[in-house]
Amino acid sequence: MPELKTTPTRRNYLELQKSLQRIREGHDLLEQKRQILVLELMAQIEAAGRVKDQIADTMAAAYEALRRAAVRTGLTGLRRQSCGISMEHALTFRARSVMGVPVPEIGCRPAPFGLQFGLTDGRSHTDQVLQRFLEALPLVAELAAVENAVFRLAREIKRTQRRVNALEKTYIPQYEDALKFIDAALAARQREEFIVLRKVKRKRQRAAGPRPDSSPSPAPSGRPEVR
Repeated sequence: MPELKTTPTRRNYLELQKSLQRIREGHDLLEQKRQILVLELMAQIEAAGRVKDQIADTMAAAYEALRRAAVRTGLTGLRRQSCGISMEHALTFRARSVMGVPVPEIGCRPAPFGLQFGLTDGRSHTDQVLQRFLEALPLVAELAAVENAVFRLAREIKRTQRRVNALEKTYIPQYEDALKFIDAALAARQREEFIVLRKVKRKRQRAAGPRPDSSPSPAPSGRPEVR
């Protein structure tokens, strides 16, 4: 960015000082915001890892139950039984604010597990398959919320870091350089005024000339004239 142009006056110097103080306060606030967001991001990343492990275990158990059911019932029987399933799951959503960043929280309440298959086609292993996949639904909703929070926090941290860098590397140095320029200009102007005053004083002294001697003249010496 171009240099900050300003007239070197005392008033501008004071105004720039106040502006620089406000910029530094804003920089401190942005730095605190960035640190808080980083801590929240680390917590969300840790939660994402934990939920992924839980999902992996739950889905492994679900697919194992599905494999056993396919062996006992057959793929054709499983397809026929799944066509008769009708379940409604409830999703909840709310957002909490972290330094102005909306962090979503998604919950899933699966439909109550009950009799889903016919009495003649129902098998206990088929019910286990359904139950295992239902257990994975809340974890999948939680993972979606956590990953969305990670994305939002990372984006806001990047944006905040750009603002911090702009203040540190551009705006604050500009104001500091402008204050140094004005300070140097005012000091040079003060020296010039002092030199001019000295010259004027000397000219006035020369124009006034030497001071007249006001002391009384001494009496003439010598003998008196004899007539």
